[in-house]
Amino acid sequence: MAALFPLLLAHLLLCAHGATASSTATPPPLPVLPVPSYAQLRWQLSEMALFLHFGPNTFTDSEWDTGRADPSVFAPSALDAGQWARVAAQGGFGRVVLTAKHHDGFCLWPSALTDYSVAASPWRCGAGDVVAELAAAARAEGIGMGLYLSPWERHEPVYGDTIAYNEHYMGQMMKLLTRYGDVEEVWLDGAKGDAKKMDYMFDAWFSLIHQLQQRVVIFSDAGPDTRWVGDDAGVAGYTCWSPFNKSSVTIGHTIAE
Repeated sequence: MAALFPLLLAHLLLCAHGATASSTATPPPLPVLPVPSYAQLRWQLSEMALFLHFGPNTFTDSEWDTGRADPSVFAPSALDAGQWARVAAQGGFGRVVLTAKHHDGFCLWPSALTDYSVAASPWRCGAGDVVAELAAAARAEGIGMGLYLSPWERHEPVYGDTIAYNEHYMGQMMKLLTRYGDVEEVWLDGAKGDAKKMDYMFDAWFSLIHQLQQRVVIFSDAGPDTRWVGDDAGVAGYTCWSPFNKSSVTIGHTIAE
């Protein structure tokens, strides 16, 4: 047996050398471009997000509120963000996405840039912050946090002035992305409804968002990082691949695939 040991060792060394030489001589295949970023791959692997559409329209029974509802209608006395996060985690959702501000312009955090927020409501005696409560609950459950901030604004009179409103919007985005810890996803859309004509400075928004949150993905119907599959109902064509040609679409005006 002892005499066989040198032969066995020599054989193992030869095999190891051969494997190394083989791997060097045959490099791995090149990736099929484009390849996802770390944030995109992480988003893809998490698979499911729970979207929470919550605000004054929850109490006025409307999808697109007018922006004129009295802040007093927002009085969720039994709100339990911890229960939302627990249900999401137990259901296998990787993150929750909250409508921090929908088209009505009502902010679910006490924004200093508007008088139309939870600070003007009777909830928590005007000291409440839905975004803060949900962010803390999501962290406790080990799931990610996402935020929807509507570009279309039906309350603020500055809406319609391209420069002034874009500055207003970016100011709100800056507060949301610096006050509540890590944000994994920011939802945008291009809805304008019956709104005044003005331009959304999407490229400036994208730059700000990526600057403030290093692991965030921006979600819309046209990217720039992620997009929905198929339509609002989640119905996708067959087959629907993740790579997407953004050159022929803009947010709010996606062409049929």
